[in-house]
Amino acid sequence: MLDNIKILESLSLRERNDLSLFCQKKYLKKGEVLFFEGESASAMYILADGSIEISKKHDGEDVLLGNVHAEEILGEMALFGENSKRMATAKALEDTILITILSFSLDEIIHKYPDLLEKIKNIIEERIVNNKITETASEL
Repeated sequence: MLDNIKILESLSLRERNDLSLFCQKKYLKKGEVLFFEGESASAMYILADGSIEISKKHDGEDVLLGNVHAEEILGEMALFGENSKRMATAKALEDTILITILSFSLDEIIHKYPDLLEKIKNIIEERIVNNKITETASEL
């Protein structure tokens, strides 16, 4: 299930097999919402196939923040505890396959695979910068 996922390529085959024990596949049809802005964050996802649109409400209007494509992660806010809320809405742009990692599994996974945590932190930092750029551009 995890053999061709780029973000996991630094893990050995054994580590990927161990990690797959914590994962479940999820299928979305085109237009189906994965999660809504403000919902509790109970899982993070690795996009195996397809694409997801990420949007946020601003002054009552949906603002497109970007798209997530195969081999990217989303929903990583589930790393930050059970009171974390989704910061945006995620909707399938086409039929999509996701690998789901539930938040209660993340602590154990991160403990076992610290370089995966480092990769996720880098992705979060990049998203924060991109969100600030998007917010600044929408204010202009």
